[in-house]
Amino acid sequence: MSFLRTITCTTVALLFASLMQAQSNLQTLNLTFTTIDVPGAGLTVIAGMNSAGDMVGWYSQAYNTPSSGFLLSGGNFSFFDYPRGDSTLAFGINDSGLISGSAYIRNNTAAVSFLYNGTTFTTIRAPGDSATLARGINNAGIVVGGNGVSLSGTKGFALVGTKFKTVSPPGVYVYVFGDGINNLNQIVGSDDDGGFLYNKGKYQMVSVPGSSQTQPWGINDDRVIVGWYASSQCLPCGFALKNGKYVTINYPGAMATFPQGINSSGQIVGSYEDNSSIYHGFVTSPISAENIERSAGAN
Repeated sequence: MSFLRTITCTTVALLFASLMQAQSNLQTLNLTFTTIDVPGAGLTVIAGMNSAGDMVGWYSQAYNTPSSGFLLSGGNFSFFDYPRGDSTLAFGINDSGLISGSAYIRNNTAAVSFLYNGTTFTTIRAPGDSATLARGINNAGIVVGGNGVSLSGTKGFALVGTKFKTVSPPGVYVYVFGDGINNLNQIVGSDDDGGFLYNKGKYQMVSVPGSSQTQPWGINDDRVIVGWYASSQCLPCGFALKNGKYVTINYPGAMATFPQGINSSGQIVGSYEDNSSIYHGFVTSPISAENIERSAGAN
């Protein structure tokens, strides 16, 4: 399988170019947002969405309290917890309904990952590591995330079948994560300094112009990338990226907006913080590459 060969960083030619273009002012994309809250929760995060509109994420009573995973399908919530886990976080769902996620264990001192089909958990644990944190998944079942000997340092990975392949850009980092993967096996991820796109053995930096930090979290098959960034004007805001052009995504009136996933239709999911420091989930109306081109071109 070609992806097995190309994803191993030590055996491919690397390119670490920038996906940043000079844009004097980022335009805000005009979207319709729908708030989604788990009933009774003080925090709701939606992290992934498949082509059918099924959404996954996690909820808790408050920030820094134990969380549980959820699936929202057909307007109905179902909830799940990894067996004997301290907290359960669901990050991705593919078109087969297979959910990828992470669970903190041993009084939150270690982490394992899982696949969940609605009935059964399959544990994912990198050999010899105490921290395996899965995030996105594509329709081929390839899972991306980060793993390390402890929670204090990770390297990015892609799990292809039963084989862990390293996904880390050139340089020395404390933290690297693969955050999202599309069906073309293109991966977006984050590190100490910012974000990257991995595509066919090459790395490209993802950096919103003027930002102090950029974290890409999702990518769809149209290669539209979404995530969040921080700058002196925005702490933080969401963004969408296509063909080197960036636009801002803001939930109206929110203190902060965190897009985390985008599906094949261009719907974005994530969370936002309101003025009372409560986190709510959201889903947007679909966006397209043309939307981004028009908005970015309005500079």
